[in-house]
Parts: sequence; structure tokens; C-alpha cells
Amino acid sequence: MSTALRLCFFGDSFVNGTGDSTALGWVGRACAVRIAAGSDLTVYNLGIRGNTTAHIHHRWRAEAQARLDGIAPAQRRLIFSFGANDAAQGISPQHTLAEAEGLLRAAQAYAHSLFIGPAPIADDACADDRIAHLCQDFTALAARLDLPYLPIHGFLRRQSSWMDEAGAGDGAHPDAGGYAVLADFINGWAPWQGLFD
Repeated sequence: MSTALRLCFFGDSFVNGTGDSTALGWVGRACAVRIAAGSDLTVYNLGIRGNTTAHIHHRWRAEAQARLDGIAPAQRRLIFSFGANDAAQGISPQHTLAEAEGLLRAAQAYAHSLFIGPAPIADDACADDRIAHLCQDFTALAARLDLPYLPIHGFLRRQSSWMDEAGAGDGAHPDAGGYAVLADFINGWAPWQGLFD
């Protein structure tokens, strides 16, 4: 029986890798490390620019089932990262959390899942402050769901490659250097490594 894994990444422009001149983003880089280490992976980057939590909640199941229903549950992996657009659009935290909880509970029942928090925005201090607070709310939600969660906002705020590249670009998205730093951070996270055991 094949031990190949299929990974579906759901999220927004940061999952998509928007702004990366190499078109790899953090998803491509993080998965390339695992493939080089010998993992047999099929990777689906399903990040959509502008998506909010509600958008992802609405679409994830059909998109995952189209890619994963034909394989054994043990070979399915789901990775989610969202929230920055909710904060930028002024969506209430209560609405975001309700959507996130419904989404993540269903995802956990379907496949081995991970949750990665939203990234910072360089050019909008008010939105970025809302992202920081949302990260705290997500930490509590993930603990309640017993779901592995990696907050990345504070880490990336301290990384000049992420913040400077985002500031030099569209104010939100870094270039290759910023995404490389994030990929390295995720590759060092034990639950990410555990996806491939």
C-alpha cells in the first residue's frame, strides 16, 4: 500500500505566496525540505488572495474531498492559515472565531490537521493590531480544540526580511526572503514534522 501523503493548504494570499518573485512562498519551500528528506508528497496550494475565514469555511470541504477522498484517511493532511483579511476588513473577532471553530472542528474529523496563525501587515497599524489580538483568540480556540497551532505574527514582526520586504512591496506581502524565513520557522515546528511520521 502506498505511503504517499497528500497535503492540502487552505488560506489566503500568505498561503498562496503572493509577492514572492520565485513563486514558491512558504508552502513550496517547507514542502521542498520534506521532499528532499525523502517524504513522498502531493501538495495542493489552495490559498486564495483576499479570502476571509468565512470564505475558507465555505469552500474547504469540497476542495479537500476532490483531492483526498480517493485515498486512505491516514494519508490525508490539512493545513490552514487565515485571519489577516478578517482583521483588515474589520470583521468582528466573534464572527471570525465562530467561522474558524466550525471549520476546524469539521476538518479535524476529516483528516490530520494543523493551524498556522495569520501573518502581520506592515502598512496598516490598526489592522495589524487586530491581527495580533486575533492570534491570541486563535491560541485559545486551538487549545480548546486540542489542535496544533503555530502563532507566527510576533515572530514575523521581529524579522527584518519579512517586514522590510513587505514594506518595500505592497505593504503586506514579502518577497522570497520573508517567505524563506517563515518556511524555516514552520519546518522547525514539531507538529509540522509530525505530519510526516
